[in-house]
Amino acid sequence: MARPKSYNREEVIERVVLAFWQHGYQALGLRELERLTGLNQFAIRTEFGGKEGLYLEALDFYSEKAIDHAMRPMRDGDIQDIVDFLEALVTDGSMTSSAHGCLVVNTGIENARVGSPRLEKAVRRYWQALEICFKTCLENAAAEARIDPSTDCPSMAKGLVSGVMGVHVQNRLDGSNRGGRFLVGVLCDQLRAMERSA
Repeated sequence: MARPKSYNREEVIERVVLAFWQHGYQALGLRELERLTGLNQFAIRTEFGGKEGLYLEALDFYSEKAIDHAMRPMRDGDIQDIVDFLEALVTDGSMTSSAHGCLVVNTGIENARVGSPRLEKAVRRYWQALEICFKTCLENAAAEARIDPSTDCPSMAKGLVSGVMGVHVQNRLDGSNRGGRFLVGVLCDQLRAMERSA
């Protein structure tokens, strides 16, 4: 008979997210993961499929929280919903604002060295979800002529995703959840100017 688990999986994953978010994937060995999460190496291997499997579960947990909550208003939103999302990236208390940057951005940067197809797939899934949200908001605004109807919404959405990446990198570089506030200001000013000129 299998022994019952002596831990709450969601609580452990939350600790794992924080550990990887603060330290990165490559910097943490199994012993350090044991110390930071309370999991033992046997559980990491058998319950999660090793370090990469544990990381993937943490990345999925992190991504789902952002997709389900932070991106939700943009699923049928407009320009103001994009502005609100961007401003939240540098706002105290926001779930998308951190001095550690963004776990997904950090993963993409690290994976340039690691080269894991599974990590790459998880990262791309997150950014595609955000791009779709931005595109939806822009297309809604264009359809209602609140921005120029000829706006290239798909290209603009891709550009905004790159801007979000830059905000998170600046936050991490500065060690402050407000490090990217100047870039957020530029992006929001551009979006508001598009509305005013429509």
